Amino acid sequence: MAARDSDDSDEEAADEEEEEEDIETALDAEFEEEEEDMDEEEEESEEDATERLKTEIGDRYDEETGRLAVVQETLEELLIPRLEINGGRKPRIVRYCIEKALRPVIDYRESLFDRCFAIDMFLANKMIVTGYKFPSRFGRWCPVKLMSGEVIQPQYGSGLPAYPVVYRQHVYFCCSEEARDEFVLCPAKYLKQPSPKPVVPIRIAIIGPPKSGKTTLAKRFTAEYGVVRLSIGEAIRKVLNNQSHTELARQINLRVGAHRVVDEASMVQAVDITLLNMHFQTGGFVLDGYPLTARQVELMTERKIIPVKVLELRVTDEEVIRRGIADRNDPARLLPLHDSHQILAIRLNCWQKEVAAVRDWYEHEHRNWSLLDGQRSKWKVWNEALEEARQSVRQIQIYLHRISSGRAASITDMCITQKELLARLGDFSQYCPVSLADKGELVDCSITPSLEFAAEFRGRYYKMASRAELEKFLADPTRYVPPNAPRPLPSPDMLPKRRSAADVKAMFPIQIELQGYCPVTFWDGKQRYEHIVPGDPELVVEYRGKIYYLESEKKLDKFMRLPELYHGLKLPNKLPPKKDPLSVSSLPMLGYMEQTVSTAITKALTEVGCVKPKYPYLDAKRSALLYVAYHLKAYNPKSSEYVRKKYKQKLQKFEEQCELIKYLGQEMTSLYREPEERPIDFDHKLTNFLALKGLEPNMTWCA
Repeated sequence: MAARDSDDSDEEAADEEEEEEDIETALDAEFEEEEEDMDEEEEESEEDATERLKTEIGDRYDEETGRLAVVQETLEELLIPRLEINGGRKPRIVRYCIEKALRPVIDYRESLFDRCFAIDMFLANKMIVTGYKFPSRFGRWCPVKLMSGEVIQPQYGSGLPAYPVVYRQHVYFCCSEEARDEFVLCPAKYLKQPSPKPVVPIRIAIIGPPKSGKTTLAKRFTAEYGVVRLSIGEAIRKVLNNQSHTELARQINLRVGAHRVVDEASMVQAVDITLLNMHFQTGGFVLDGYPLTARQVELMTERKIIPVKVLELRVTDEEVIRRGIADRNDPARLLPLHDSHQILAIRLNCWQKEVAAVRDWYEHEHRNWSLLDGQRSKWKVWNEALEEARQSVRQIQIYLHRISSGRAASITDMCITQKELLARLGDFSQYCPVSLADKGELVDCSITPSLEFAAEFRGRYYKMASRAELEKFLADPTRYVPPNAPRPLPSPDMLPKRRSAADVKAMFPIQIELQGYCPVTFWDGKQRYEHIVPGDPELVVEYRGKIYYLESEKKLDKFMRLPELYHGLKLPNKLPPKKDPLSVSSLPMLGYMEQTVSTAITKALTEVGCVKPKYPYLDAKRSALLYVAYHLKAYNPKSSEYVRKKYKQKLQKFEEQCELIKYLGQEMTSLYREPEERPIDFDHKLTNFLALKGLEPNMTWCA
């Protein structure tokens, strides 16, 4: 049996070997055919491959071109426009070109079937006059500029071009070719915006020292917006040329004929008469270099000539002289002018003498003064001046728009004087109506003369405590004024009033409430014993005929806001002992010095430790004592400025003499050196060092 099993296993092994050989033979035959095919394919030359690929690409291109031709014919039959883009450029450029070409279809889709027609100014006026077309609700405003936030209406005529556009039944005026092209692309986009606010002309004054660029800036306003530039000389010439029969012209001629200066009253009257011209009233004006004196400001205010914004160009004296020299050496100048160095210095001196009063008036009375750096580039100065003009016009436009619609409006930057404010105050005087209504607090806004948080409603003025209260009032003013106001303002005798120590003496024999303890600290501390703190006699408030001392300004402000909360408190029977002030002169010497000169001595000793002075031929102790003495004299706050300056110079000289030892120790060598080999100041400092020998300190050293 064992032999039979072994024979069977041998036969099976032989069969498996034959089967594997058959598989190998079949695989070899198959892969041999593939290798032969690959060899045949590799036998194709480079030229043949190139030609074959060209043929394939050309066939594919012809096929695609044929399809595109069919599509183009179909689009032309349907009147659908097509665009051609050069695809051989960079991908980002191709994408930009595609987006730009598709913008009218995608971004301006709402105006896809709208048509606008550009016409000239003559035809536009003729269409409007004959009634063929009508003016738009924008009037002469440019819709494109209006959407970008422009608040100054463009001026047309007198050399300033306009670019009218007809859209449906209306004529729209654009200020430039670019604006016209933008409007034509999508008129619906610009017609969605609200109608323009009332037209407010520019009314500003530009002043500054001579050669500061006033006239250049004024002419730029004239060129850009058509406002009229007016100087004193031009105002007088207009009166003499156009109104020569008037009494004012006769007086001016008499003074000019007598070689006398025209008086300031006649100057201001000439300006007033010139500004009555309709072009000045509607187009605006720029006062070039006027007013220059307080008297001129007073006369202008009497005649109600108040610039909405006064711009001062600040330039240093050196820059003024430099610009004057450059103007005198200008090769384009044909005639000599009165701008020599002496005349320029006189004009500059007059400006510096008078400008302080003018600045003070406009800063405190009308709060319309703006300072510009005239030494910056002309583009920077122009941008800042234009922004100031735009801001003033924008504020007036918002004011007129809100008032005309019956809403409250902010009155900041409206040139309202304190006298006008007091004459038109509302029922809450200068107390914040929002704080009183929402929090029950009496916030007195009279301590700040600024009108930044003031508003007008129904012809009355109201002042708010902060920006947040102003926003609430502007949003819903009827909630905070009678008859809807939840809390009326108490009567004047029920309002807290701040008093001074002198007022308290004048009110004797009225006694101080709470024995002079601070009511705010006592109440906020839940009326505990440790919160019974005496108030400051300089921080006094009168309320309901009673006088209170407060601990600090913060506590005083809290009492002024909520006086009813802290009024009528009762002190406990047990009070802390009174803290009677001690006289400084009654203290012992150490305490006296601690209260009077401790800070000064500490600073002097600290400085001694940093400097470590060593005076020639004196020991370190005496040198330090002398340094402390000089330091105390130089920084004594009770001494005059002259005395402090004198001892600061002595202290500096003492430090220099102490440095001689260090300097000579570093520069002096054991071997002799020729004079030309020594440092420049060596001999001089050595002489000074030797001269100090034998000079013993005495009482006059620090005198």
